[in-house]
Parts: sequence; C-alpha cells; structure tokens
Amino acid sequence: MVEYQEIWNNVRDQLKKNLAPQTFDQTFGEVKKVIRQENGIIYVSTPSSYSRRLINNIYYKTVHEILKDITNENLRFKFISEDEIEKEKKPQLIKQLTKTDLNPNYTFESFVVGDSNRMAYLTSLKVAENPGVVYNPLYIFGGVGLGKTHLMQAIGNYILEQNLNTKILYVQANDYLSDYTRALRDKNLAGFEEKYENIDVLLIDDIQMLTDKTQTQQQFFKLFNELDNNNKQIIITSDRPAAKLNGFMDRLTSRFEKGGVVDINHPDFNQRVSILKKKSQELSQVPISDEIINYIAENFTDNVRELEGALNRILIYSEMYSNMPLNLSLAKEALDVVLKNKVVNPEKNYDDVLSVVASWYSITVADILGSSRNAKYALPRQIIMYILKTRYHLTYNKIGNILNGRDHTTVMSGCTKISNEIKTNDELKMAIEAILKKV
Repeated sequence: MVEYQEIWNNVRDQLKKNLAPQTFDQTFGEVKKVIRQENGIIYVSTPSSYSRRLINNIYYKTVHEILKDITNENLRFKFISEDEIEKEKKPQLIKQLTKTDLNPNYTFESFVVGDSNRMAYLTSLKVAENPGVVYNPLYIFGGVGLGKTHLMQAIGNYILEQNLNTKILYVQANDYLSDYTRALRDKNLAGFEEKYENIDVLLIDDIQMLTDKTQTQQQFFKLFNELDNNNKQIIITSDRPAAKLNGFMDRLTSRFEKGGVVDINHPDFNQRVSILKKKSQELSQVPISDEIINYIAENFTDNVRELEGALNRILIYSEMYSNMPLNLSLAKEALDVVLKNKVVNPEKNYDDVLSVVASWYSITVADILGSSRNAKYALPRQIIMYILKTRYHLTYNKIGNILNGRDHTTVMSGCTKISNEIKTNDELKMAIEAILKKV
C-alpha cells in the first residue's frame, strides 16, 4: 500500500506545480489518502461527492497523463468520496463493477429525459427491470454524444444493483473485433467463446464498427443466437438504424430489429437547459445563472457532450481567473474561441435543408425560391426560415439572402409564425422533426 500511496503523492506533487495554488487547494487539497489497490486500480478518497465529480469531469485526463509519465505500470486511479466509502460495505460491488467495466455514474437517475429520448429511456428501463424477457435485443441508435452509451450502461448498472451475481459484459465493437482477431491469431477460439458466451447480459457499443468485417460478423451472429436462445439480454448501440448498416449481413441486421428499436434525437432547447442545470449542480458549488445556462444552450445544439464541454470550459476559465465574477461576460469570453472555430459549417447543409423540405411537400427548390405567395409554397418557405434560424442560428439577413434576397422582416415574420404554430399544431411539429432528421 505504501508504494501506491507514494505514486499518488508524486502525482499530487506534480498537480501542485501545474495548477494555480487556489485551484489546487480547492480541488486536491484534501485528496490525500489511498484506500486500496485492486486489479491495477488505485482507489483514492475525496472529501465529498462534489470533489469526486469535479476531478472525474475536469481533471481525470490530466491526472492520468501525469500517472503515465511517472510510472510504466498499467495503473489507473479511481476516486471515491468518503460518504460512499461509509456506504460501501460490499467489496463485491466494486469488484463486479470493475469486472464489467461499467461507469457507475451512468445511471437512470443521472440521465436527463426529454422529448428527444423519452421513448428510449422508458424502453431501457423496462429492459432493466425484465432482462431477457422484453425487447431482446434492445437496439438503440442516434448521433454522437446523445447518450446511447449512458443509457446502455444505466441498464447494466440497474441490473447489477438488483443482483450482484449477474454476469454483465460491456464491450465496444472495436474491442470485440480485436478480441476475435487475437483469438484467431493465438488459436484460442475456446477462450474467446468462453468470455462472450458465459454471461447473462451483453452490452455492445457502436456495432457499426463491424462494417465489412464479414468473418467477425459471422462469429457475432453465432454469439447472438447462442445468447438469444438462452434468454440472455443483448443491448446494442449504433449511430444509425439497423436497416442502414451497409456492409452487414442481412440475417444479422434482421435480428437487430426483432426486439426493441429506439432512437435518441438531438435535445431541444428546454432539454439542453435541463442537462446543463443538472451538470452545473454536480460540477460547481457556485450557482450558475440562467443567463449563462441559456447562452450555452442557444449556442451548442448538437449533443450532450458538447454542452458539457462548454460548461466545463467556463468553470475552468473561472478557476484560472478567480478574480473575475462568474457572469455572462466571462462565459462569452471563455467560449469565444470555441464558437469561432465551431464546425457548424452550415454552408454545405443549406441546399440539403431546401431540398429536403421541397421533397417533403412535393414541390421544387425553384418553387421555394420563387415569388409566389401561394400557401403551397409559403409554408415550406417559412419552415426553411425557421430551421435555418433555430438549427444554424443564422441572422435574418443571411436567411433572406439564401432565399433569393427576401427582406429580413419577412424572414422574421416567417420564423415567428412557425414558432407559434408548432405550439398547438402537432402535425406541423412532427413534420419539422421528421425534416430535421432527414437533414
């Protein structure tokens, strides 16, 4: 134990040199004691759950870069708060969590539910409560950073809480590929099959990474059937629907669709605000104003990951310049470079917006750009204005230029009309959501 305490002491000394004195004292001042070492993981106590979350969310990478520099051993730290140590009378739980490689922070409680993910959340909860009984397999798809992995691992953590003896295996598709390739090389298919078949729940992340890997797909097909025939729960995530997994065997994708299929979409403004408020409570003891929260939510619209990244950047910036108040001015300064370099690159998508809307309403792009005020063309035109404003945050003048030189007041009026109408017109709201998916 002394050896591992010394390793942490060395890492801590380096952090003290790298960080501002006030930052170090606030974050690592009382993070001194190594509790134990288990399977290459060094457990370090933190005075509170707040400090644990702060380290895990902001400094985890820095800590492990220093660890890598000072030792050649395959080690990593796990920070655990003192209140959790008191509750934790079951070392089996830690061992099981380590074995399954689940992130204990990925729970249903920490998942922010909104219109974009409610169906996926409720379906996942049903699976967690009845593994191997309902929706097997569960196939979750959606873009990067929208919470697929969080939801998948929440299922695993929930199942594990109900029964610590459940054998759960979480693996990324790339790692499955590597394991299979290694098994072929070492002529150890028996060991490979033992690892993947002797389980109760399989969580496989980013299945699209097996595209065009025919031999690996065949092996996974065999594994899938083995687990499915024995009522073992299978959960799969992907960045696209199973039907669009090009380079996959049809017999495999058809099995992906036979259980439950749910998607996660981009969070809307209200959901982004909820996510940021929940995250800010975890990361900061200083309240984050609604003004700052709304500013982040308005400017970072793609996924949860970039929302959290923007919030983290503001908090780090605030710590670096502790003499500056945490207000909107500081937030704008902290995010200025990020926003300037943000790869929205909407230029390439403008034509997509126009063409998708035109196709949806069975008209041509020329009709949209034309001068006719017929409702058949006016509504699609206003929808485009609304999308370009809310999705790409363009100025009214810019949108007017895209739509063949229309006046900014016309664009403003069109955006306002659609914004008001979707509050009461469910059909229009669903149409716009479907168009956004296609774009």
